[in-house]
Amino acid sequence: MNTISSRLRVAAVALGSLALLGLAACGTEDSNAAADAPKAEGCEAPPAADDAEGETRTISDTFLGDVKNVPTHPKRVVALWRTGSELADLCVVPVGALEAEFLEEEIDPERWADFDDIPTVGTYDGIDVEKILELEPDLIIGMDHGGLSINYKEIAEIVPTVILDIKEPTDVWDNYPQVADLVGRTTDYEESLADLDEDLAEVKDEFGDKVGDLEVTSLNYADQLYADTSKSLTWRRLDAAGFGYNPTYTKNPDRYVEPLAMENLPELNDQDIIFFEADNEGNATPEVQEVLDSASFKRLPAAKAGNVFPLATGTIYTFDAADEQLEDLRSAAENYQPAS
Repeated sequence: MNTISSRLRVAAVALGSLALLGLAACGTEDSNAAADAPKAEGCEAPPAADDAEGETRTISDTFLGDVKNVPTHPKRVVALWRTGSELADLCVVPVGALEAEFLEEEIDPERWADFDDIPTVGTYDGIDVEKILELEPDLIIGMDHGGLSINYKEIAEIVPTVILDIKEPTDVWDNYPQVADLVGRTTDYEESLADLDEDLAEVKDEFGDKVGDLEVTSLNYADQLYADTSKSLTWRRLDAAGFGYNPTYTKNPDRYVEPLAMENLPELNDQDIIFFEADNEGNATPEVQEVLDSASFKRLPAAKAGNVFPLATGTIYTFDAADEQLEDLRSAAENYQPAS
């Protein structure tokens, strides 16, 4: 499955999958995961938190309302829709998952073997409660936008179930800190975020004078060609790295992307840089490549000047994916040449 397939899985209303995750030990901080829990490759086992054994709390304002008796340091977590990649990013090895919740292109290659063969317990159309209970979870977490077909009631009566609300795909990233907090990995998240913010700021400091006043558009392809708007995570990263952007897509956009018909490609004539969403190898997908090879795209000044650059997807919500975007942005800033 390619990067665009992953992107579609996140964006579509009916998209989703649950991932049942037993909280495995790997991070660098505050979890008391069981000593015999699996540990992801390249992750350090966290110190035990025996003094917090049995502590619980109430999580408020979730998709299911207030949730009581949520363990402060869960040992066996069941993860529902859209939490899989973030938990893997945090080195949380699952004991079960919904079909297709863990995708190879969303997970650090060094850790993929730990997530390649997770037992499945259903899909976003429905879960097998008996299979979930066989895993003996002490916490269930997930996300929902109101469009899934999962009935949480039965399982929520048995196990604390925290479902985080989302409206746009970018909300998956915005929920990351709460996911980290729920599984005792807040320090890991905060350290990773601080590193990312620092690296993006360095790009801005080094190249901001060069790219800050440019007009830039980032393109991607799902069922058709789209342009990222200021509601997208890609735009946030571009902005943090000091790039200007196309004001057409920053003036109160409705969604994180807006359609761009092929016949309207000439609207990009004034763009200094055009990014295209690339796969893990930095290559355009066949659909995007067809756009790049079209006569109308090749006539664009940015294309003629060689200022068309790959950009890793902004719809994989991990710090590994963020680092790939960072490197692509740095490369584009270094290689941009004003049109003659």
